[in-house]
Amino acid sequence: MGSLSIFGQDAIHSQFMFDDLSVNPGHAGINDYHKITVGFRDQWPGLKNAFVSYFASYDQKIPDINSGAGIQVFRDISAGRFSRTSAELFYSYHIKVNRNLTLSPGLQAAVVQRTIRTSDLTLPDDNPYSGYVSSEILSDRSSLFPDFGCGIVATLSDRYSAGIAAHHLNAPVETLSDINQNRTPLSLSAHFISYFPLRFGKFDSEKIIFSPGFYFKQQQYQNIFSVGLNIAYNPFFIGVWSRSASKITPQSVIFLAGVEQNSFRIVYSYDSKIFHADFAGTGAHEVTLVWKMIPKKKMKTIKCSKFSL
Repeated sequence: MGSLSIFGQDAIHSQFMFDDLSVNPGHAGINDYHKITVGFRDQWPGLKNAFVSYFASYDQKIPDINSGAGIQVFRDISAGRFSRTSAELFYSYHIKVNRNLTLSPGLQAAVVQRTIRTSDLTLPDDNPYSGYVSSEILSDRSSLFPDFGCGIVATLSDRYSAGIAAHHLNAPVETLSDINQNRTPLSLSAHFISYFPLRFGKFDSEKIIFSPGFYFKQQQYQNIFSVGLNIAYNPFFIGVWSRSASKITPQSVIFLAGVEQNSFRIVYSYDSKIFHADFAGTGAHEVTLVWKMIPKKKMKTIKCSKFSL
């Protein structure tokens, strides 16, 4: 029986501006409220069980020590048989450089389990003259390993948020093969988001918010680059983003829409492929839910973009 090598990269979410802990550990507790975030992504829905991922996270500020902390559970499933499940802890320290600028370096520590489910598969006897049907029953395989990351976020006034991050610092061995011991390559990323309010009339309190930004990620020979704009008019917002693959080749256009009312936000996005539109697995659906909890004890606010990561 031969072996098969499968290569891939980290899961990519289109709503990176709302999936903050996955993007950069420095975002842990950066806001002046506690936050629960739940997300789901179904990539290539035309193909059964192609790529599906889920995550749930919680983070909060710890004002007494100028810090933030968070926890996240992430699960990624490929082809219905390959899965990657992680439990992650985050910590960030908030350094107020001056009245408008704050730096937030952060760390991530995770325990990851990779699994392949094969116990329900059987390989038939390949000898047509054996006179009976036999089969080889395969067993499930899994591995458990640590994974670490770091990053830093800079927030300037309430208009700009930018940062850089590195994941898989320890280059963990994720393979399930006893022969292939290739390590996970380092992942580097950079992100930027901004916030520009435009009021109607001199005394009108209503305003439109423009929030342009970008996200770049490099992992070994692969990279992705997303750039676009969110526009909000309370309580609704929409967005249009484009994502390019290696060599800045246009890959897809992302349409985003959502509602933010009081402490609750729901966002839906759809990835529309630019090329190979007739491919059965074209596109991706993504949904993110955010619940903000304002603590009774007022915290010192760190100014950050309204659509901050």
